[in-house]
Amino acid sequence: MPGLLYPAYQKYYSALCSLERFDKETNFFDNISCLDGFFSEYRNITFALQKQLKGTAYFSSYEYNRDTYLKDHWFVEKRNETTKQNPFQLIKTISISIYFQFMELPAMEAEFSVEDDMPLDSLLPEIKSLFSKIKEAEVFFSVTFSFHERNSNIDLFDKLISGIESMQQFMDAMEKDIGEDCPLCNQIKEKIKNLKISCVPHDFLLVNDYVYYPEKESFERGERFAMMLSLDGKKIANHLPLTVMTQSAYLNYDGTAFGNFTFMHAILRCIQPGLEIMPTLMIVYDDETYDLDAFHADIKTTAYRKINDAAKLIANDNVKEVCFMCLYSVLPASQNIPAVSKDRVKKSTSDLMVCASVDYQLNEKEYVFDGKAMEQPDYVGCVMKNGRGNSLNLSRTNMFPIWYAFKKQQEKRTNEEPIVLEDESNGKTERI
Repeated sequence: MPGLLYPAYQKYYSALCSLERFDKETNFFDNISCLDGFFSEYRNITFALQKQLKGTAYFSSYEYNRDTYLKDHWFVEKRNETTKQNPFQLIKTISISIYFQFMELPAMEAEFSVEDDMPLDSLLPEIKSLFSKIKEAEVFFSVTFSFHERNSNIDLFDKLISGIESMQQFMDAMEKDIGEDCPLCNQIKEKIKNLKISCVPHDFLLVNDYVYYPEKESFERGERFAMMLSLDGKKIANHLPLTVMTQSAYLNYDGTAFGNFTFMHAILRCIQPGLEIMPTLMIVYDDETYDLDAFHADIKTTAYRKINDAAKLIANDNVKEVCFMCLYSVLPASQNIPAVSKDRVKKSTSDLMVCASVDYQLNEKEYVFDGKAMEQPDYVGCVMKNGRGNSLNLSRTNMFPIWYAFKKQQEKRTNEEPIVLEDESNGKTERI
């Protein structure tokens, strides 16, 4: 027999399935249909649960948890509007950014509605015209999609994720209070965990990375994948406790975030010589938490974008250190260096593994490992003990956006420091 929570879980799953069909490159008609279906089923979760619990001892728990976790009435308003008045008023923005080794350059932005939508391919002539001014063998760029409601500047994706997280907390609280074992609920919860909205990094859903080859007048879209950390049942874990990194019982070099970050990758390469380790960013926050982003792509655009996105966090969040690991190709000195990055990789005879760090005080640290020697534990140990540089060398260009963002934050803090004025006549000190 289905448990008390089963109808609500079914509605919750239906709501997420509607959202699952939403795609950044799908036409407006289909995406609006997805959103309308989501709002209707999202609101039906509480309707179903209310009916199930009416007249039971759990109804007071339902009212308490509803008022505690479902405080945002925007979702109720959208359900009423989309079922009784008009379809969701969706607006799409496409932003194009060009990446150089040391910076990101916003290049173009266009906004569309259901009345004037056009596929991304229709923008290609304009993009080609823009890139023709760049005298490079390859142009790295990304296309970012964002969505909002007409006459609102609130990011729709962030709003939806916030609502889903609140509903999940509500359902978890109800399950804890009711305490029943429902096999159907357990099955549908597993299906919910495997939906892409729950387990795919958000940039995979909203960003495409490309490279343009002017000589061939051709575009290449990057293929990518990422490693995801999970915690407490969440497929994508953010702001993990820093103690997980600094107090590891297995890969603990010196108890510091950067030392253990480097040691972790060095040991991995030592155990599996020649392994093509994924580039990895670690962002350390001043609340003693961290994010780890390990990713791979077949074009360099993704790495440039990730580094610049991390730099933006420094201006908007409490970031105190950023660490980055990647492999650098080594080419014979006698060869002519190919202009295209993929050709350089093909010509490489070995690689260097470089781990770099910059913090909010502009302290720089860097380790460089010769890929050919990393299968020797003694070599890895020697570099860990004696090879740390206190300035960026090989990684300076790639880490420049990080360094510059910390420098701007440092200048901002300096300008905001209070000026101390002393009044010698009465011995008072005033700070302004």
